[in-house]
Amino acid sequence: MKILMIGNHLGVQSGVQRYVQNLLLHMDLTRYHVDLFVGQCPPDQASSASALEAAGVHIFPVPDHKKDRIRALRQHLRTHKDYDIIHYHTASKIGALVCVMMRALCPRAKIIVHSHIVYPPLTLTWRAAHGVYQLAADYFLGCGVAAGRFVFGDHIDHKPNFAVACNAVDQGRFYPDPAARAATRAKYGITETDRLAGFVGRLNHQKNPLFLLEIFAALAAADPAWKLLLVGGGEMEEEMRAAIDRHGITDRVIFAGVQSDVPAYMNAFDLFLLPSNFEGSPVTLVEAQGCGVPCLASTNVPNDGAVTDLVHFLPLDAPLSQWVATAQEIAGYGPHADHWAELAAAGYELHTAAARMEQLYDQLGGRA
Repeated sequence: MKILMIGNHLGVQSGVQRYVQNLLLHMDLTRYHVDLFVGQCPPDQASSASALEAAGVHIFPVPDHKKDRIRALRQHLRTHKDYDIIHYHTASKIGALVCVMMRALCPRAKIIVHSHIVYPPLTLTWRAAHGVYQLAADYFLGCGVAAGRFVFGDHIDHKPNFAVACNAVDQGRFYPDPAARAATRAKYGITETDRLAGFVGRLNHQKNPLFLLEIFAALAAADPAWKLLLVGGGEMEEEMRAAIDRHGITDRVIFAGVQSDVPAYMNAFDLFLLPSNFEGSPVTLVEAQGCGVPCLASTNVPNDGAVTDLVHFLPLDAPLSQWVATAQEIAGYGPHADHWAELAAAGYELHTAAARMEQLYDQLGGRA
C-alpha cells in the first residue's frame, strides 16, 4: 500500500511533527510504502529525518512558503498518481482547496484530513471551508473532538467517517525518571530545594509566552525558590528576553533552546506551564502527564488531553494571584508518580495508537 503523508516541518519543536514522526516510527513500515512531504528539517534537528529514512520513509523536502509548497505538491501529484492513501495534516482554510486539488489529481486515493488545532474565532470563511473539506475528503481525524469540529464542522463527530486520533506518546520515553530529573537539574545548577517551572514548545503567539513570564514573575515574587526553564525557540524569544529584564527575573529564567531529549527536561520540572492563546490537543500536555508532572494550562487549551488529575485549568483573565496560588498548590516537588495506567486506558500509548492508524489505512486501502 502506498501512502503520502503531508505535514509542515520535521523536527522536535512542533508537537504535531513529533506526533507524525513518532507515529511513523512505531508503525510496521514493512507493510507500507510511505512518502513524507514536509518542509526541510533544521540542520540542528537532522536526526529526525535520519531516523525516519532509516526506518524506510521516503522524505520529499519542500519550500517553506505556503504558495511554493502548494505548487510543489501539485507538481508531485502530477507525477505520482498511484497513492492509495493521502494523509493530510491540516490547520488552515486553504487546506480545503488543497484537498480539492488532491482529489482532482489523485482520484483513486482515499484522502484523510487530520486537524490538530482550535483557532478562534470561527469565521464565515472557516464555515465555508467545512463544506469543502467534507466534499473533497473521505475520512476525518482530530487530535480531539474540538479540533475536529473547528476545522471540519460542528457535527463532524457524529459522522461515521470521523475519529479522534489521540496525540499519543511513547511510554518507553515519557515516564517518571528520577535519574534524568537529577541529571537535568544538575546541568543547570538547580537544586532539589529549588522549585522549577517549565515550558516546552515554540516561543510564539500561540503559546502566549509573555503572559507565561507574567505568571512566573508573580510566582517568583511570592517564593524566591522558583526558577523557570524554557525548552524551545521561536520568533518571540528576543521580546521575551526584554520582558524578563523588565520583570527583573533575569537570574531566574533559563533558555535551554531546542532539545531532542524532551523527557529529561519534563522530568526536571516541578510544574509544567501552558497558558496558551489557542491549541488543538497539545502533545506536550500528554508528555508532561506521562512523566508525572503537574500541569497548569489556560482554559483555551481543550481538555481532551487532560486524562489525569495532574492537569488544572484557569482562564487567561483570572487574576495573577489565582495563577500563583494554584501553581503553588499543585506543584509536585520531588519524585513524580506514575500515571500511565490512566493514559494507556484513554488511548494515549503510542504503540496502540500506531496499530489503530494501521487498521484505518488497511480499512480505507481495501486490506481490511
